[in-house]
Amino acid sequence: HEGMEHLSRGMQQKVALARALLTSPVLLLLDEPTTGLDPRSKLEVQDFIRDVWASHDATILLCTHDLREAEILADRVGILDRGKLLCLEPVDALKERYETETLEEAFFAATGRAFEAEEDEDAERGVFA
Repeated sequence: HEGMEHLSRGMQQKVALARALLTSPVLLLLDEPTTGLDPRSKLEVQDFIRDVWASHDATILLCTHDLREAEILADRVGILDRGKLLCLEPVDALKERYETETLEEAFFAATGRAFEAEEDEDAERGVFA
């Protein structure tokens, strides 16, 4: 019997999700579940989340900065800005409301800041990618 430290990060995430399901929760909070995973493990964890959602009668609250992942996994997306919930609705409704092609563009429209303004603001704060 080996500890989880010998498992890949992706397998650790799947084991953690499976353990969380042992009690048949009505609410499952997933905080950045695919952060730091290689592309294959990320897809496996996303598939696992979809399978869990389809087979369990539970609400899954996915907290992520990965807007593409939110677009893939969520039936509704909430946009938070500086601690305030700006909207909570289906991805297609958000894109339609803000007349954008992507969730990322809708995020910038909802927060009232263009991508370029974000870069300028980051530079002012000393944040560099």
